[in-house]
Amino acid sequence: MEVAGLAERVPDLSLVRHLKAKGRYEEAERQLRIWLDEDPENPRLVFEMAVILDNQGREAEAIDFYQSALDGDLDGAHRIDAMIGLGSSLRVVGRVLESYQVLEKAHHEYPHHMALAVFYALTLEQMGNYGEAISTLLQVIAETGREESLDVYRPAIRYYRDHRHDFRSSRNKKE
Repeated sequence: MEVAGLAERVPDLSLVRHLKAKGRYEEAERQLRIWLDEDPENPRLVFEMAVILDNQGREAEAIDFYQSALDGDLDGAHRIDAMIGLGSSLRVVGRVLESYQVLEKAHHEYPHHMALAVFYALTLEQMGNYGEAISTLLQVIAETGREESLDVYRPAIRYYRDHRHDFRSSRNKKE
C-alpha cells in the first residue's frame, strides 16, 4: 500500500519525460522545481531532479539530490538508477572512493544488474583495480552480449573471467 501512496503523491511525469526526450532540460528542470516547491520531500521528484541535473553535466549539483532520493522511500527500479547516478556522479567529480562505496554496496544488493556492473567497473578502473574492472566487464559481456559472434566464445569468456590470474601467474613463472 505504501507504493500506492507514493504513486498518488507523484505528479504525471510525462511532461518531464517529453521535455527530456527533446533535450529541453531547462524546461524540465523548471517544472520539477515547481513540483518540488510543493512537495520537497518527495523522493521520486528529488530523483527526477538529480537525473535532469546529471543529464546537463551538472553532476556536482545532482549528488545531493541523488542522496536525498535514496534517503527517501524510493521504489526498487528508481533506487537502482539513483545508486548508479550517485556513484557515477561521484566518480565524475573526482570523489572516487565515495563512488566505490556506493557502487560496491549497490553491486552486492543487485549483483545481476548489468548496467550497474558497468558503472562499478568504471570506478574500479579509475581506482587502479584493473583486474577486477576487466572481470566485471567480462561478466557483463558473457551474460548480456547478444552479438551472434559472441555466442561461440561465451564459454571461453566466462572461463577467462574466472581464471585470468591463472594465466598471469603461469606466464610469470616461465620468464
